[in-house]
Amino acid sequence: MKRLAAAALAALLSLSLSAQAADGQQHMDQFLAGLKTMRADFSQIVVDPDGTVVEETSGELLISRPDRFRLQYTAPYEQLYVADGERVWMYDKDLEQVTVKQQGEALGSTPALLLSSTEPLARNFEVTELGEREGTTWLELKPRRQDASFESVQLGFRDGALNTMAMVDGFGQRTRLEFRHIERNPRLEANAFRFTPPKGVDVIGEDE
Repeated sequence: MKRLAAAALAALLSLSLSAQAADGQQHMDQFLAGLKTMRADFSQIVVDPDGTVVEETSGELLISRPDRFRLQYTAPYEQLYVADGERVWMYDKDLEQVTVKQQGEALGSTPALLLSSTEPLARNFEVTELGEREGTTWLELKPRRQDASFESVQLGFRDGALNTMAMVDGFGQRTRLEFRHIERNPRLEANAFRFTPPKGVDVIGEDE
């Protein structure tokens, strides 16, 4: 009887853990369902492999699905990433430099594309459920492409909304974004997702 009871308990625990493990994908699906546009403020912290904080920044994220986003760093420096549906533009104001890539090629280097893309996650990433920690449900994505610039990105969901994105790059450096003031489906101007390099800056990559 004890063995049967133990087996039954183990089966129940297994079912419970399986149900919990499915929560991350479920939260992701629910968050993206009906999402056409999004606006959010964010703060970002970068930590080196030794655990030392090397950078703290903040800014604003705009998304227009499918395949358009604007990630703008406003403090302590200005930097801009714009995906226009065909290309991703990366503008560093201090360096007076613009880098442009085909959007399909940039997926592995710009995790913000995850939120703007309408492709199934499993097509480009290995998806692993990480369960719940401190009220946040986590999902981990590892890019299938070998040339991706990050090893994994974890998405954290709380109260039905995405509140954290944590990335690990190939050098062990960790980048964590915390989202605030998330607005679902706000009206966004189309020109927010267009970019023209300022005169005089160096443009690396494709021509306009």
